[in-house]
Amino acid sequence: MRRVAILLMLASGAARAWEPTDAASVDARIQALRAEWAGMDAAAVGTDKLKRARQGTKPAWVSRSAFRIDDGARRLYLGVGSAKLPAAAARALALQDALPSPVGTTPLDWYLDESTGTLYALTVEEKR
Repeated sequence: MRRVAILLMLASGAARAWEPTDAASVDARIQALRAEWAGMDAAAVGTDKLKRARQGTKPAWVSRSAFRIDDGARRLYLGVGSAKLPAAAARALALQDALPSPVGTTPLDWYLDESTGTLYALTVEEKR
């Protein structure tokens, strides 16, 4: 029983893959990120992005370049970008400017492929 509790504690500390399932999940993600980043400076936000990017499981969105979620008259356009990072950037936690979001988009999730040094980012733009 004690081993199970320890394994659960260790597993809970690892970042989990987040997948956009519908407009409500995207809205909830945006609100959660804004609440968590309130009052943080750019370096702290960059550190948080790196923590989130180190996911044990590669999210399915990484393999897509773009997709859309329809919610009535509202459309959410999701895009995936990537940047090859210098090895020192990930080690130094210097990600605040590594992968800026395009103007008019909101960042949702990140994935760092440590074997290739590639940082992927998922962003969303809303249109009505």
